[in-house]
Amino acid sequence: MKNKSGKRKRLLPSQSATVDTLNDFPDEILTHILSLLPCKDAFRTTVLSKRWVSLCHSLSTLNINDEGVNNSEDWIYFRRLMDKVMLSPLAQRLTLKSLSLSCWSELWEEEADGCLSFDNWLEAAKLRGMERLYLHLLNVPLAPTIFCCKTLLRLYLTNLTTSISVGSMVHCSVDLPLLETLFVFNIFFEDTKDFTKLLLGCPKLEYLAIDRVNANAGVPEGGYFKHLSKLILACISLFNVPFKAVYNVKYLTVCEIGKSLPNKEINSFDTVFENLTKLQTLNIAKAKNSTTIEHWEYPDHVPECVSSHLTKFEVIDYEACEADFRFATYILQNARLLQVMTIHHTLHPNPMESPQFLENLSSCPRMSPTCKLNLSSS
Repeated sequence: MKNKSGKRKRLLPSQSATVDTLNDFPDEILTHILSLLPCKDAFRTTVLSKRWVSLCHSLSTLNINDEGVNNSEDWIYFRRLMDKVMLSPLAQRLTLKSLSLSCWSELWEEEADGCLSFDNWLEAAKLRGMERLYLHLLNVPLAPTIFCCKTLLRLYLTNLTTSISVGSMVHCSVDLPLLETLFVFNIFFEDTKDFTKLLLGCPKLEYLAIDRVNANAGVPEGGYFKHLSKLILACISLFNVPFKAVYNVKYLTVCEIGKSLPNKEINSFDTVFENLTKLQTLNIAKAKNSTTIEHWEYPDHVPECVSSHLTKFEVIDYEACEADFRFATYILQNARLLQVMTIHHTLHPNPMESPQFLENLSSCPRMSPTCKLNLSSS
């Protein structure tokens, strides 16, 4: 090993014994140990022997971040390490199961050729049959070509801020034929149609989590969005994914209930209740400072998921107004298997509120004789 002056550092007897002991382990165990380390720490072992160079390049799971990259010298070292990890002939011959990239350094905005290198690394990962990709990017623009990967099973995208957007996908195809899991958090798209195009390019999507997705345009027109037929679990915002897309999902969490919706047709509650036949637990967290619908109308029929499956119902930030009261009583009077209804009443002032809409819940008739009503204020 070498010290900072470049001279080879002599190992202490105890350190030498430790290295010899490690070298006794088979490649499979050593590779597993290395996979648990940050990539830059794993590659520091290459000074031990040529065997460790081969082991590092055989890693099928890479966890890489630019922590500590604060100046030009750090930047050059990081770039060289990434080129060695992703572009060396040894690496390109091996399958890459999982790649996690966390890029927070401000140097990404200052170094003009940094983004080109980043795109080259992702293209190399695609050629290696990458199955899982985790991108945590703060100052790095993401090229839309990443949305064309025939081997990808899981995709996690977080923190592409409003100042750095996902490039326009107008002239790029989306082809993620095997993708099963998509997690998108705090992302900015130049156009809502780009985000819609991304979802439509995932025909086998089973697990979908969407939060804080922003775009220049609003929610797409109802006729444009097709449903995700294989979906099992979804956590969505009404402003990002219309109900029509997830109408047949088995497990659903919806955020931002209570806001004025730009497209009532594709975000109507009837769409979900009519097809969500496995509904057992319904938790509603209303958006704070939202505009409450003044006259919530009872549906013409009672969906089977409410009448025959619903067992738990919870509302956070319940407002003591007619619309919220009518919705809660609708559940109480039609859910025959309901075991628990929990109402968390918000204390922020609202001129539309009246104490009776909170008090009358306790005396409201219930279809389920065993239903327990819990009321709390916060």
